Amino acid sequence: MENPSRRQGNVYIHPDYQQLNPRYGQHNSHPVWGLAKPLPRVVRPGMRRDESKNQSACEVNPPGGSEPAPELGSTPGLASKQSSSAGLHSSQQVYQDYAAAAQEGTRRQRAVYAPQSDGLLRPIESELSCNWSTHKAGVNEVEPSNTPPEEFLNTWVKYRHYLKEPLAEWLATSVAIFIGLTGTLAVSTAGIDAGSRISENWAWGLGFMIGIYLAGGISGAHLNPGISIALCIFRGFPGPRCCLYILAQTLGAITAAGLAYILYRDAIISLAPNVSPGTTGLGFYTEPLAYISSATAFFTEFIADAILLCVIFAMGDDSNAPPGAGMHSFVIGLVIYALCICLGYSTGGCLNPVRDFGPRLVALMAGYGKTTFTAFHGWWFWGCWVATISGCLTGALLYDVFIFIGGESPINYPRRRRRRAKLKKERKWRRRLGIGKEKLPSLEEGIKNLEK
Repeated sequence: MENPSRRQGNVYIHPDYQQLNPRYGQHNSHPVWGLAKPLPRVVRPGMRRDESKNQSACEVNPPGGSEPAPELGSTPGLASKQSSSAGLHSSQQVYQDYAAAAQEGTRRQRAVYAPQSDGLLRPIESELSCNWSTHKAGVNEVEPSNTPPEEFLNTWVKYRHYLKEPLAEWLATSVAIFIGLTGTLAVSTAGIDAGSRISENWAWGLGFMIGIYLAGGISGAHLNPGISIALCIFRGFPGPRCCLYILAQTLGAITAAGLAYILYRDAIISLAPNVSPGTTGLGFYTEPLAYISSATAFFTEFIADAILLCVIFAMGDDSNAPPGAGMHSFVIGLVIYALCICLGYSTGGCLNPVRDFGPRLVALMAGYGKTTFTAFHGWWFWGCWVATISGCLTGALLYDVFIFIGGESPINYPRRRRRRAKLKKERKWRRRLGIGKEKLPSLEEGIKNLEK
């Protein structure tokens, strides 16, 4: 009979599975700023009074030192009429004994033996609990150790462990943009036989939905530099990780465009004698219609991305009304589909700078000509990068100004904390770049005064 404690949710887990797969269930040990569930609540440096206390929000009782449970009818924190020092001591002793027994039970785990290079069987360390262990000679018992061993099943597992987030972001971006591109190329090369403008919009909406389902629990599946930058500024997403995500997203877009061109190359070449190159070019990248002014094109993309980020931040806010479990990805796909229908006709519906830049670069390498990057006064930069990213930041700003109440947003910093965060950032960059070091003492003094 199976042990019910060996189940995680509705998934059966064999009793020996955790010991043979020690990293199972440990990939989410840190916060994930993802689009598949509500965003994490973190304490940012601008919120902290003392950065040395950023590891815990409250004092944790040591093992065996738990507080006694209050008596029936008594109020926690107030002395009870029926309690006495002897009774308190007795209650503490019960809890201490219970905690000590639980700790002893976790220490006395069954050791797992594996053949070593000298031919002998020796115990290997288990990651089943947070107490990393080493074997004590002559005793089939493990003792706790403070440093976790970095054991990997093979070399690729090690590389994947350290690069799992950018790899997941690359894969999800590749799949999302590949589905959208091929859906658009099918209509561009085959006409009404393959679909219509509506089917193109469905391809982009469902493509990004699939991408979020694919990597939402690992990297968060941002799939868009504008989303990563907005999360970095307004939700505490780490800056170095943001830069790594943008690189992975760009490479994913290039990968998707390369695969799409390989699969549709024959159709594009067969269509070339009868159709101008711009037709299939628009199947790869976006471009405003000839009669659309530059200001209209810019604000079309700007407003579309502002609406997108407002919706994403609303669904990531657990104090608002987020959708049910597993529905975030589906709703975001529907939002992208709706925005492509309403605002995508005039400019091609970019919404995502790498969705345009990666395919545009592949089109240039495939021989589409220099006009790929010079058409419409350099639309690829001011329309697909500047308009979309500024729209994302504006949408995030609007949501935080009018709705969001969390302290992780700089909008909700107290004035003193905002000033202190600004001074700390200035101090950091002056030290890093070696510029104006003579101002560092005054910055230190200002930070110290704001700490009081």
